[in-house]
Amino acid sequence: MSTYVLSTAHLPQRRFEIHHRAWRRPFQWLERGWQDLRAAPVISLLHGLVIGLLVAAVGRWLGASEPFFLVPFAFGGFLIIAPVLALSLLALAKQREHGPRVDGLGEDASKPPLSALALLSRNASSLGLFGLFLLLVFINWIMLSNLLFGGVFHELMPTYDQVRPLPVMFAESWPFALIFGGLALLLAALVFRASALALPLMVDHKIDPFNAAFASWRAVGENAATMALWALLLALLTGLGLLTFGLGFIVLMPWMANASWHGYRDILRLQSEDDGKQHGVSDAS
Repeated sequence: MSTYVLSTAHLPQRRFEIHHRAWRRPFQWLERGWQDLRAAPVISLLHGLVIGLLVAAVGRWLGASEPFFLVPFAFGGFLIIAPVLALSLLALAKQREHGPRVDGLGEDASKPPLSALALLSRNASSLGLFGLFLLLVFINWIMLSNLLFGGVFHELMPTYDQVRPLPVMFAESWPFALIFGGLALLLAALVFRASALALPLMVDHKIDPFNAAFASWRAVGENAATMALWALLLALLTGLGLLTFGLGFIVLMPWMANASWHGYRDILRLQSEDDGKQHGVSDAS
């Protein structure tokens, strides 16, 4: 176990404990996330329905547009901004936890937990800034994909009739497959390391996005095998949701969000919190 200290003079110098977990730990997070979904199915599925319909609408719009070839690139970029869509679900997960409201800001632990909306609004500026960062990464990924596609196939804006499935393009040009795949993996790894624990951390505590990203970067790095498996599981579940034209997210998004909350609480904790509190996940490796 190690410690991360907030590097700012504008907030109390709080310390966060980084716990080292076994590589198979994500399966426990998924199990706990599924239990949470079953415990509160209506509100969870309603959130998932909104997200699923949004993804389906965007996919339909892209499929009917002239730059149809951007569809696979846009869906790849969806992995970048998907955590932002789950913010309300993370807030609901914190609300269900019914833990003490103590985060170094002098809150009264005897008071009931804040509502999900209040949890998001109290740190809205930090969450909004981090969401803007992810949006800019998403836009630049689309632009980079466009330039890479045009440089290899000399077709910057192919029409619907000219488009070819992504596997066909990979087969036609191995350099394109290697460069595109390498850049995608590199970008995904960097964004995941900075954001995997940052968003739930900012929902849980009033922390600026820079400290949240640094804490996530360090905690993910110290649990490399565990978080690599977690990233793979999230990618597989997200791919399943996209293959169902977004409708799978009705169930998958709240499931992944609940599991992500348990993963965050299992790895990163405020040092003043009761170490014996398990938050639904056993400390046994």
